[in-house]
Amino acid sequence: MLAPFSLPQAAYAEGPSVFAANDLQMLAAADAENSVTDLDLSLDVEEAPKVPVAPAAEYTLEQFMFTGSVNWGGYRFTYYSQQVLPGGGLAISGRHVNAGGYVSDGDGFIVLAGSAPKGTVFETPFGYPGKIYDRGTVGNHLDVYIR
Repeated sequence: MLAPFSLPQAAYAEGPSVFAANDLQMLAAADAENSVTDLDLSLDVEEAPKVPVAPAAEYTLEQFMFTGSVNWGGYRFTYYSQQVLPGGGLAISGRHVNAGGYVSDGDGFIVLAGSAPKGTVFETPFGYPGKIYDRGTVGNHLDVYIR
């Protein structure tokens, strides 16, 4: 016996038929007047706000806090809790704690302290790029603000 047969048809191929003779499968086609190619697919496109994209985190906040410091990319990262410098201690537009537990600005950059000019952006191993907003470290040492 060759396909296409269903199991019930195969079992009764030589015996009595369980299917009525007029059981047919039908295929219906749509009107050509309402063709899919006639649809108007014009879309209004809005520019999404630019959110910094960083590679996946190499260290979670918990790992970072456990080790106390991370040497990565030629920099030494340490952390500083916003509980020590709460609220308006730094004037940062859109300041919030992001999903990873890092204090971030409205553009998604994590807040850093360092000796580079304010506004300088650094890649970090924490899954988000950082931006200098404060002073307090020297050279290749960067403080990361956390929850």
